[in-house]
Amino acid sequence: MPRLRGDTTLRTEGNDMSVRYIVISPVRNEERHIERTIDSVCAQSIKPIRWIIVDDGSSDGTPAIISERAKSHDWIVLLRRPDRGFYDLDGGGEIKAFLNGYECVKGWDYDYLVKLDGDVSFNEAYFEDLFNEFEANPKLGIASGGCYHLIANRLVLEKSYKCHPRGAGRVYRRRCWEEIEGVVESVGWDAMDVYKARMLGWEAGHFEAIRIIHHVRTGSKDGLVHDLRRGGRISYLIGCHPIFFLLVGLKRMFMAPFVAGGLAYLWGYLGASVKNEERIVDMNLMNFIRKEQVGRIKRALSFRVR
Repeated sequence: MPRLRGDTTLRTEGNDMSVRYIVISPVRNEERHIERTIDSVCAQSIKPIRWIIVDDGSSDGTPAIISERAKSHDWIVLLRRPDRGFYDLDGGGEIKAFLNGYECVKGWDYDYLVKLDGDVSFNEAYFEDLFNEFEANPKLGIASGGCYHLIANRLVLEKSYKCHPRGAGRVYRRRCWEEIEGVVESVGWDAMDVYKARMLGWEAGHFEAIRIIHHVRTGSKDGLVHDLRRGGRISYLIGCHPIFFLLVGLKRMFMAPFVAGGLAYLWGYLGASVKNEERIVDMNLMNFIRKEQVGRIKRALSFRVR
């Protein structure tokens, strides 16, 4: 497909189509990275009609940087939330801030909705290239680029399941967003939304050739062990199949941090189970998730047997 250019118009094989998209970025204490993110969005070949940056109680210079840059762009809006004094990683603080921003635009006319982190950077065609993928595939409901880290001056891909769009720069087709009824105010939102979309017949995934550089490693804000414990808890909340959960926990035993990571993942799941935490999925969605996970196990076993 040819390269596309223009402020808000995609041109594909002679067919002009107006593209209107909204970006919402929940941020907290990102003064080291936020300017790179702002530079990346401002350089896009297709600009958003609105970018709401929700400052989730930063105690550093993040709000001042955003305010100064917004003076030059009337489509950038800063929304401030009070400082709770900590990162609300276990309570879904990030997605709560995102939904706070969404309340400001949910009645707007748009084609795509973007959840974008404040510690990323990307080239000027990031959104344009993703919109190309959406236009080429009407069933594509949620997508992102591949998430990379800059290590020793090399871009290294952060491995992820192919059907899982990355939360750092995730794009929703509006009709898909409305059919899945948005996202839940809970950790696990970024798994539940994708499973629900696929249950409803949508496709989702990330495109490694469309690069987004994540300048802070996923899950590093309170340490990898805590992030793995949270991952185990999320597996319980979305109704992960017990066998799939055990296999993931076993696999984590042999990955850094060795043993401790696997135990943390298992403890997160079992702790949520003992507390009988309320799941964030209904029975239909949980059954869909488990069926898909069993399918993944069977495909993996079949591949190894060959």
